[in-house]
Amino acid sequence: MKNFFTRQEMDNDHQLFNNCQIESELLKERVFELYVLYMLSKKLNLSLQLDDFFDQSMDFLKESLKIEDFCLMLREDDDEELKMWQTDSANSQLLKDVSFKFGEGISGLVAQTGEPILVQDVSKDDRFLHYKGKRTDIGSFISLPLRLNDGLTIIGVLNIHKKEANTLQESDVALFMAVANNISIALGRMKAYEALMNQSIHDELTSVYTRGYFIENCHREYSRAKRHGEKFAILMLDIDYFKLFNDTYGHLHGDKGLKSVAATLQENVRLGDIVARYGGEEFIVLLPNTDKDGATVVAEKIRSETEQKEIPLNRGAGTRLTITAGVAVYPEDGATVEDIIDMADRFLYLGKNLGRNQVVGNQ
Repeated sequence: MKNFFTRQEMDNDHQLFNNCQIESELLKERVFELYVLYMLSKKLNLSLQLDDFFDQSMDFLKESLKIEDFCLMLREDDDEELKMWQTDSANSQLLKDVSFKFGEGISGLVAQTGEPILVQDVSKDDRFLHYKGKRTDIGSFISLPLRLNDGLTIIGVLNIHKKEANTLQESDVALFMAVANNISIALGRMKAYEALMNQSIHDELTSVYTRGYFIENCHREYSRAKRHGEKFAILMLDIDYFKLFNDTYGHLHGDKGLKSVAATLQENVRLGDIVARYGGEEFIVLLPNTDKDGATVVAEKIRSETEQKEIPLNRGAGTRLTITAGVAVYPEDGATVEDIIDMADRFLYLGKNLGRNQVVGNQ
């Protein structure tokens, strides 16, 4: 006796098979998402320094999620302003000075509200500011809040970009939000770690980093730049005629001068740059992802603002200091960290011999 299936039964079986396939695919997606989040957490747990942190995040986004274009914007202390901390290497120079007030643009709105915002087609959303007009090649965009463990404090945003419109979807938001949460946890932990280390890695007088901490970070940046085929710059800066300044006005005002120059340095570098006191009246700056022209512009801005800043003396009077700076870049000025520092030092003393109060980056 033959068994016959009705058309309805066959359709039901076919639908059941399709449903099973769909559920299987969804299950695979969820397992993959859990796996990549586990791998991100594992990577970030191994990263004990903020400078390692971005590399770990960047590698994860590129290798596991195939995201090439992104940036991290952070707030400093309790300021209601986001500053560019790190971005992919292709855009590091272009976006280094971009910042947003809370509530300004998509990034500022996310920092203000603590809610992620997806813009599938940026040409249709006036809130998107193209990073103050510096990125006109973005089609699809998502900005995600970075929130500390207390669930309240927003410390920054993770922005992810795609060149084509509608290539980021609503279904991506949950995964990227989980990624942002993992980054937030790791970033908060590392900031707490660095806060504990501040006394040993900061110069007591000027509050910039110590020489030892600077050298450690230079070697870390050297390894990263060598691995990715990128550049980094070192600025060596010295206060002109500082002994005469001390002898004329006394060591108390000499300390004021050192603090003033250190403050000018910190005001004119990015969040991810490293400023240190190298010794006496000499300072040194590490500029990741920076070429000779970019580093020279930074050094010249520091020189100009130092010259214009008045240092108050007794009885309401004031005076000014000047600096001379040497600029050296890896790999064109040397093959090792020591070579680059030595070349920056040589350029510095060439500037001294040429009359001081200038920036030198070539023989």
